[in-house]
Amino acid sequence: MSFVAAVKNAFIKCFDFKTRSSRSEFWYFYIFTTIMGFIGLQIDQLFQLKIMGLQFDNISGTVILGPLYIFFYFLFFIPSLALYVRRLHDINRSGWWLLIVLIPFIGLITLIFFFCLKGSKNRNDFGEIPT
Repeated sequence: MSFVAAVKNAFIKCFDFKTRSSRSEFWYFYIFTTIMGFIGLQIDQLFQLKIMGLQFDNISGTVILGPLYIFFYFLFFIPSLALYVRRLHDINRSGWWLLIVLIPFIGLITLIFFFCLKGSKNRNDFGEIPT
C-alpha cells in the first residue's frame, strides 16, 4: 500500500473498529501523524502561539503546545485509535489489548511488539486479509 493510500484509507475507515489493517497502512499513518504533529509544534513555536507551556527541569526552554498542535492531536485521535484496533485485529487480537498500555513501560513495549508482528495470512476472527 502506498503512503497516500494508507493515509487516505485511515481517514475513510476512521470509525471502523471491526476489520483489519496491514502493517504498512499502520506505519505509514503513524509516520504521517508524527510528521504533522512535529510541523504543528514547530509552527506554534515559531509564531509563539501558546495554549499551554511545559517546562522541563533538565532541558533548557519550554515546549509550547499551541492551537495547531492541539488541532492535529484531536484531528488524528479517533482515526489513530481505530487504526490501532484494526492493527491488533490483523494479528487476531482483540482491540481491548490497547488497555495494556496502562501498565507502565511493559504495556507500551508489548503494543509496539504487537504492531510490528506480521498479520494472519488467512481469514481470521476479524475478517479477510487487508488489501
